[in-house]
This record gives sequence, structure tokens and C-alpha cells, in this order.
Amino acid sequence: MKSLVDQEISISEFRRSPTKHFGYSPVAVLLRGRPRGYLLSVDHFEVMLAAIAECEDPVKLKEKLGLSDAWLEKILSKDSDFQ
Repeated sequence: MKSLVDQEISISEFRRSPTKHFGYSPVAVLLRGRPRGYLLSVDHFEVMLAAIAECEDPVKLKEKLGLSDAWLEKILSKDSDFQ
């Protein structure tokens, strides 16, 4: 499986300095040349969840992804269309 982002690092490189790789763009963490996970900044993660919540019921999304009640309240208060 190919990585879905431009920046990639090995798991070994990530273990040496994990915080170094949290930046402005997503990073794929590779194990034996295959993506094992993705690193996202807080901003990227929140924007991604908000975009998904625009397409899917936020209550169901919260349950599916194990998100907090605080996240749901934030999303519902941003856009009265969800209420």
C-alpha cells in the first residue's frame, strides 16, 4: 500500500525524535516501506474531523471514532445546520 501523503519517515526515525515530525503537513510513518500510521498536527486533525462532520452525521461520527462530548458540542455550536 502506498502512502497517501508526500512526507514519509521510517518507524526508526520516528522513534529517535517523535516530536520533530509534528509539523504543518501530515507525515506517513513507514514500517518496512509500508505506511503503519499517519502523524497529524492538532490543526490538521480538527480540520479533517470538521470536514467529515459536514458529510456525515456528527453524532454517529462521534460514536464511530470515539470522540469526546466536547468535540461534538464544538461542532454543533459552529454550525446550526447540524442541530
